[in-house]
Parts: sequence; structure tokens; C-alpha cells
Amino acid sequence: MIVGKKIILRTVRESDLAELFELRADIRNMGDYWPLHMLSEAKDRKRFSETGWWEDDHGSLLITDRQNVILGQVNFYKASPVQNAYEVGYRIYIPENRGKGYTTEAVSLFVAFLFETKPVDRIQALILPDNAASRRVLEKCGFTFEGVLRRALFHGGQNIDLHVYSLLRDESRSLKEQLAQ
Repeated sequence: MIVGKKIILRTVRESDLAELFELRADIRNMGDYWPLHMLSEAKDRKRFSETGWWEDDHGSLLITDRQNVILGQVNFYKASPVQNAYEVGYRIYIPENRGKGYTTEAVSLFVAFLFETKPVDRIQALILPDNAASRRVLEKCGFTFEGVLRRALFHGGQNIDLHVYSLLRDESRSLKEQLAQ
């Protein structure tokens, strides 16, 4: 577990699966910026049984509060086969839990953890241009805006641009200084 000041990042447990499926499958929790899709509970459980949703080159951790209430998730995956980088994604499931600083702390801790455990020099995130909340999270975590991927994603019935943000290893706060004492 990665214990921060407000949140804890941890791997998914089998006992989490039923609640997690309900949180992740409810399209009302996806908001305007998470890709709209339907989950298969059978595939979800199979993937968990095979990998625990954590592998060397991609994985998900849960964001929980100090009472172990599941708030959201952070994930990483290989950005591109030609880049020495990972891409991160994040979300808070229930809208009432958004805007409370959970995501900022989770992303900051997660990125520091990735830099301490993975041989990459760059972590990036792609966001929709009008996602002001996500832009603030990335900026608070030290990410730099790099540019626009034009019409890179089909979302909301149309092809839209994505904004690219990145953080380099030497720009990241250390994990040790962020952990709760």
C-alpha cells in the first residue's frame, strides 16, 4: 500500500470485485470525460484472476480513504512502443467525491511510485481540452502541457482532440517525501 495524507493507493482484492464492478459499470459515474463503455463482469473477473489487475507494464490501483472506502482508481500502461514512457489515467467514481483533492494526491503518489520502480524517464497523460479539473490535477502534480493530438479520440459521438501533458523523472517529487508518517 502507498499511504498518503488523505488517501491510500492499494491493489485490488478479490473482496472488492462486486463493489468495484458496480462503481465502474454505472455510466452515471463516468462523467463527461471518461470513455463511455459497457463492462463484462465475466471478463473483468477473469482478468482479475489472471493478473490481479497489476502487471509489469500496466496496472490499476484503487484510491481509498483512510476508512478503506473505495473512491476511485489510478492506472498506468505503456504510452507507445517507441517511447520510454508510461501513460497514466485516473478517476474518482462517485461525482460527490470529486473536487476534494483525492485525485491530485493519488496522481502525485502514483507517479512518484512509478518513477521509483520503473525504468522510464517520462510519464504522460492525455486529457480532453475542456477537462479543467483534470488539467488542474496535472498542473498541481508538476506536469507540463506539450501539445495537441488532433482528432485522436472518438468520444461523445465525434472525433476530438486530446491535450498531452508530461512529467519527467527529475521533475517529480520523491515518494518518500509524500508518504504519511
